[in-house]
Amino acid sequence: MKTLLLLFLLITLPALAAEPSFAAMENGDRIEITHHSFGCFHNVISYYEVRKVGAAFFFTQYAITWDKSVPPQMVEKKVIGELTLTAEDIVGLDGLIRYYRTRRPSSSTTEVYVVVEYFEGGRRIKVENLDDGSGSVGLEKRENLISLGELTARFQKK
Repeated sequence: MKTLLLLFLLITLPALAAEPSFAAMENGDRIEITHHSFGCFHNVISYYEVRKVGAAFFFTQYAITWDKSVPPQMVEKKVIGELTLTAEDIVGLDGLIRYYRTRRPSSSTTEVYVVVEYFEGGRRIKVENLDDGSGSVGLEKRENLISLGELTARFQKK
């Protein structure tokens, strides 16, 4: 009986562990996001990073150039814009990831693929591959959620 209980705990405890999140980041942690959206008239890949330095969170968007080798190698990583995030932004980013984790029926020709990589102290601890075929219907109406576009729009306001 004890062996069965121990086996049950070993199987279920990892499933109960909290998902990594922006709010749980500690000094030196970072989360990288690759956002690929494509549809009838667009095909856009964007790269973002959120890092925590001390008590501050920084959001950066990058333009990345790849060579044509197999597998492709990064040639250049150029900063497009950067800003300091507020506590509400952190809550909103966690809401955005929860939105992408939720399965919705496909209802659009626009597909979004999001790769979220979690790093603690330079070591990658988890990768999530998320997809959304709904055309992000309802995204703008959600509370406690901020889109990557809303954050990058602040670059122009500076």
